[in-house]
Amino acid sequence: MSKYSTSQVQTYVQCPLKYRYQYVDKVPLPEFVETADTLLWKLVHKTLEKLYDDVNVLKTPSKEDLIKYYHDLWAEKEKDAKENWWEIQVINQEFTLDDYKRRGESYLTKYYEKHSPFEDIKVIDTEMQIMFKLDDDINFQWFIDRLDKVWDTFVISDYKTNKRLPTEEKDWYIEQLTLYGIWIKQKYAKYFKDMKARLYFLHFDIEDERDLTAERMEQVKQKYIGLINEIEEKKKKYWLGDKKCFESKQSPLCQWCDYLSICPLFNAINTDDEVVSDLSEKTLSSFVDDFIALSNQVSDLERQRDWLKDIFQKYVQLKDPDNEQSDFLIVGSTWNVRVSKKAKISILDKDKFIEKIKELWLFDSYADIPWQNVDKLFLKDWSATIEDFLWAVSEDVRFDIRKVSKKIKCE
Repeated sequence: MSKYSTSQVQTYVQCPLKYRYQYVDKVPLPEFVETADTLLWKLVHKTLEKLYDDVNVLKTPSKEDLIKYYHDLWAEKEKDAKENWWEIQVINQEFTLDDYKRRGESYLTKYYEKHSPFEDIKVIDTEMQIMFKLDDDINFQWFIDRLDKVWDTFVISDYKTNKRLPTEEKDWYIEQLTLYGIWIKQKYAKYFKDMKARLYFLHFDIEDERDLTAERMEQVKQKYIGLINEIEEKKKKYWLGDKKCFESKQSPLCQWCDYLSICPLFNAINTDDEVVSDLSEKTLSSFVDDFIALSNQVSDLERQRDWLKDIFQKYVQLKDPDNEQSDFLIVGSTWNVRVSKKAKISILDKDKFIEKIKELWLFDSYADIPWQNVDKLFLKDWSATIEDFLWAVSEDVRFDIRKVSKKIKCE
């Protein structure tokens, strides 16, 4: 039985090739980065979840307590980021992290003032994980932000923190809630007469409410069954060797796609089964300019790093002119740099070297020594018995960057 979610189907609608990369080929995604946008969305949702969980047990928090809870969530995230060495990224440099915090506070304040004292609803559940059968062969799963009972009507609620009011995507959001209505009908039909879907666009203080009729739910259900069957057919073709059945689809969303670097629409290099030959001269020219600009930035940064490493080495030489110490800690305001010196052994003639240690009956004794210990053992046990022309020793300097208990090695 196939298992799908609305986001999975929406990925296919957005771009079949992206769907293939993500769900069929399972191309590894870049390491997840927490952005201010995603964190704003998460913390606003978590705060509203807290609000309605309290409402449900008749202990509605004050507006001030709710806003304090929201800011405490931010403080907890920032503390975790600092202690565990990760960063909350602000993509749009025109804004700061405080701007995002204020946005969330504004959303929650307006929402609270508009809906207080929360006496006209009965909250059935918040942040519900659901799974239901779309038909005999398709399981559907996702999350519902909130499910309420208002008189004889069940209301599915979903919060959006979009900074732009959706147009085309708006129908997809409603379709998403309509599918959840199928699960609610299967689960709670005897408890209600009517059902509604309600979207809260918090940035605009807009509520978009739709009636979820049996006819509407059937239409959306058949649409998604059709899309999923289409996906399943393309999977079969792909596994039988048709590498082009998941076609690429260009849209404004491409610039944020995680697979942009391997997409044939944006990649003029031959891949294993796709060749792009129709990119415009203007597009190629812009790629060349971008490549040169990035290469120059990398070169400049490498030169700056090498210059700083040279400064650190000169500092060590000044403090230890006789070369007696192997370890120096240079303390910064936030970071420490540990400069370590060790002997580095270079084998000048590998074949003759191996032949020599076999003659000396050393090969079998040391054949399984971990490579990290070879230099140390060589200087201790072998150097006096092996001719100088077979090996050479030099000083290897390493820079360890440390913050709290974390470490990155910079060669």
